[in-house]
Amino acid sequence: EKLIEEKFDIAAVFTQPDKPKGRGMEMSFSPVKELALKHDLPVYQPEKMRDGTALEQIKALQPDILVVVAYGRILPDDILAVPEFGAVNVHGSLLPKYRGAAPIQWSVLNGDKITGVSTMYLASEMDSGDVIYTDSTEIGEFETSGELFDRLAVMGKEMMLELLPDVFEGTLNPIPQNHAESTYDAKITKEDQKIDFSLTTAEILNRIRGLSPIPCAFCYTQKDGKILKLHEAERAEGSFQGEAGRVVEIKPRVVVKTADGAVYLNVVQPEGKGKMLARDAVNGRKLEAGDLLI
Repeated sequence: EKLIEEKFDIAAVFTQPDKPKGRGMEMSFSPVKELALKHDLPVYQPEKMRDGTALEQIKALQPDILVVVAYGRILPDDILAVPEFGAVNVHGSLLPKYRGAAPIQWSVLNGDKITGVSTMYLASEMDSGDVIYTDSTEIGEFETSGELFDRLAVMGKEMMLELLPDVFEGTLNPIPQNHAESTYDAKITKEDQKIDFSLTTAEILNRIRGLSPIPCAFCYTQKDGKILKLHEAERAEGSFQGEAGRVVEIKPRVVVKTADGAVYLNVVQPEGKGKMLARDAVNGRKLEAGDLLI
């Protein structure tokens, strides 16, 4: 959107192939494709990046530079070598920390206080290229990964607008990453999403924030084995007794015991239902005093 607004000459847009979505499994476009079509830009959706198809498409376009954000595929060296000014990338972490697929979620999951955006030249190894510019920001105490994502997107687009003229003018001084200090964040798995109430209150709240709004934290209610998604929670005030995961109070608020205290459940989603306030889940008997969340 920002490159279009600023009148850059966009030769084409590459995005992931269309995928089935929803209960009807109908083919849907990515938001990137929808925007490109809205502005009459050519769209390419190669299934593979190493079979020569994408290489020939990019060679035919003769781009000056590739601008890559969250594409989800590693570009091979032969593609990176096509444009005169290389390929630049916007990444949601302060590299070399959090290379990989989910840097924003993991920064919140791990309880980091500071994160930011990095721009770099793409290299053959994932997120390993020379860093061009970085910009840092504090992570709010109650900020979710979704909220942080939106803020970093704004920071990233402003950095890209600063970077591109400098690339073309040859005034950059990119800095090689210290690979010894690199950390890699794996894709978030279902096991990462499952909340273990034997963790500390801080660890549990970081997980719920870090997985909000997607893919979302969850646990099971032991009485029926059903999934309970956990959208919002906060630290409970007071002293509570009981085993970790036990619902120790339901009024005036739903309180669940943790390893070192307790949390208030604010917004939950019982299996087969929509998001609701925890008190409504109590009224609907989806949550009861004494329930064990596992």
